[in-house]
Amino acid sequence: MSSLLVRLGLSRAGPWEPPSVLDRLLASPVRAVAYFLWRAMTAMQSWMRTRTRTRKTETNSSSTSAPLRVVCIADTHDLFPAHVPPGDLLIHAGDLTNSGSPADLQLMLDWLTAQPHRHKVVVAGNHDAWMDPVARVAAGLTSPLPPDPVFATNVHYLQHRSVVLDFAAGRRLTVFGAPDIPVCGPASFAFQYDPDTPPWKDAIPADIDILVTHAPPRHHCDLELGCPGLLRELWRVRPALHVFGHVHWGAGREVLHWDASQQAYESLMGEASPSSWLACLRLLLSGVLSSAAALAWPSMTIDCPTTVLINAAQMYGDTGRLRNDVQVIDL
Repeated sequence: MSSLLVRLGLSRAGPWEPPSVLDRLLASPVRAVAYFLWRAMTAMQSWMRTRTRTRKTETNSSSTSAPLRVVCIADTHDLFPAHVPPGDLLIHAGDLTNSGSPADLQLMLDWLTAQPHRHKVVVAGNHDAWMDPVARVAAGLTSPLPPDPVFATNVHYLQHRSVVLDFAAGRRLTVFGAPDIPVCGPASFAFQYDPDTPPWKDAIPADIDILVTHAPPRHHCDLELGCPGLLRELWRVRPALHVFGHVHWGAGREVLHWDASQQAYESLMGEASPSSWLACLRLLLSGVLSSAAALAWPSMTIDCPTTVLINAAQMYGDTGRLRNDVQVIDL
């Protein structure tokens, strides 16, 4: 029966493909309703914040601080995007290559160097085997031993470290990057960890503006393949922007408001077998209250911290083609 549904396009073939409405309903009606409620609520919240921000900008035209444009890509897998918009910072969130060889990495690094953005930030992905000493041996990349890839001075490779980037008009951004991902393949995949022992607790500095990882957090732009430990760390740090990739069909963006509706959604989605429709009612109620607060006190709401999540995967599923949009955001 399941194979027939797949052939008819009513069901997905595997967990790395986007679930259909039928997939969601068959897996858990409660979770399916929660998912669509959450999508609607976050879209409404983002619309209201954008409207309030636009009005605030129009009435406060004396501000001279121009935003910084951040351009985000990931999962290029040896291919070069046909068009990368201009900006101040270009981020590549891993899987630059397929084989992970130094030669293939160098080709992508040379391409990044040639881009006009003032700074480029790179983290490795699971396919970038050379960057992980354990994975490079498993991938057979060490005999004969090739030279390491060379990073230009404005291409910043981040592996569990931060960098402070200077821009025009005295603007600065602090960026932290880490390549770690839950186990998803053979030993030749780089930077894998046991999902039961995630490495994220207190691992990310609290004073950063941008977090770049290859792995997504759980429940957000991840097809439910992301890491719960990374999500818990996000609740602690709450950067302005989190860029990641890895799950190709999860490409896109989402805004986290760190409120009761988000807590309710993540709690429900994290349950092993949610069955209580009261959980959906709590989610709906918290969303209504958040929206009402945004309407009643718009200036207060806009000042509350949010995090923009961007799954910057360029690869369109497993098609071998870069068809997803390049993500751009102004900070």
